[in-house]
Amino acid sequence: MLHQRFTHIKANNSHCAIAKKIIVSVLNEYGLGGETHHTDNDLEDIEKAYAGGYFGMIQNKNEEFVGTFGLYFLDKNVCEIRKMYLLPSARGKGIGKWMVSFLIKKAKELNFKKIKLETSSALKEANGLYLKMGFESVIPMSDAPR
Repeated sequence: MLHQRFTHIKANNSHCAIAKKIIVSVLNEYGLGGETHHTDNDLEDIEKAYAGGYFGMIQNKNEEFVGTFGLYFLDKNVCEIRKMYLLPSARGKGIGKWMVSFLIKKAKELNFKKIKLETSSALKEANGLYLKMGFESVIPMSDAPR
């Protein structure tokens, strides 16, 4: 269950700018260079990029957006968890765990057989959460700048 002071919505293209703002803010906070680059092209057209999956936004009780989370279609059997970011005011409340659980359930509903994700080693809380949720650490396959 999502924390009582927060809600979620399925995002659309009207949310592209605020999603980027949240992500840039968190990247800056962790010293990961808050500018967007090619790995963020999916935020230019959320509806198209996540058509085979899901992209959501977390709102606080004041209806301010405080988080993003996505499930990206890679092929008919494989999807990727992407863009899981929470502003500091939304952390430590179980929302990250809720987002991962929601995306796992959504992946099953969409008949994906495998879920992948990449994250920066600087995002220690996220790495701990993913391991706790059953994901396994592997040698990176890409050269993403983050």
